[in-house]
Amino acid sequence: MSKNIKVGDIFAIKIEQSELYYFGRVVFDVQAQYDNSGQDNNYLDWYKDSVLVETYKHISDSLDTEKFETAIISQFIPKKELLKQNIKIVKNLEVDPTKVSFPETLKNHENNSLFTVGELSLKTNFSTDYAYDNIKVFPTLGKAYYLELATLDFSGRRDLIVDQNDILDNYFKFSDLRSLPEKRIEVYQSIGENPNLSYYDLALKHGFDLQRFY
Repeated sequence: MSKNIKVGDIFAIKIEQSELYYFGRVVFDVQAQYDNSGQDNNYLDWYKDSVLVETYKHISDSLDTEKFETAIISQFIPKKELLKQNIKIVKNLEVDPTKVSFPETLKNHENNSLFTVGELSLKTNFSTDYAYDNIKVFPTLGKAYYLELATLDFSGRRDLIVDQNDILDNYFKFSDLRSLPEKRIEVYQSIGENPNLSYYDLALKHGFDLQRFY
């Protein structure tokens, strides 16, 4: 087991019952980088023991890496759980903060429904009941198994999934609005923001420059 993993590290994880690896990179480490200077009631405290990772559409028995197409844009996973996998650190590639994307969720707080993404927490016009009953997307701790499952699926390698019954139509429908385009547009309309803005530009618009953490 690797003892540590840091921002920019590209990792390879051995696929269950296979000699092949899938690959990913740590793009944000909440505990190591975040200093609690974001908006109140954002979700980063919930994810304080997690790292944000992206994965790639590259399945190989070789640890040689190039630049690969993204499979999972980004998901949080507890660092300890990631390091419990059969993992190897391949190399480190500097992260461009302007390209980092965070999962998008809602959070109910004191009778308000908030849109939470990265260090932002923006009030919607939804009731808390509406958020629970109709949107149903809230911060959820990631699982290494589903990180692997979704990566293999998105890479066109369902044949490597041992339990075919675990294949899902949408792996993140309860944890990330980015996987639900129609609901995402509804949420962005409720906060009066442009859904085509990158996370970096949205945060900068609200006075928070992600580059300060890198």
